[in-house]
Amino acid sequence: MTDREVKKIVNKLMGKDVLSWRLREDGFLVVINSQGWKVTFSPEEVERAKNALPRRKGAVDGGTD
Repeated sequence: MTDREVKKIVNKLMGKDVLSWRLREDGFLVVINSQGWKVTFSPEEVERAKNALPRRKGAVDGGTD
């Protein structure tokens, strides 16, 4: 997943008032909010937020023919 995609997911989950974030190798997303609180999202929560994002027209899932 690209940084741009992760930023969209972070915005979906926490809004724009985020100090920092990190997508761990195990799929957990750790976000530091504007008050300095650490919030951790499970891989399932990250996937649900990703699926809830609007899709671009002509976007491809990366499959091959």
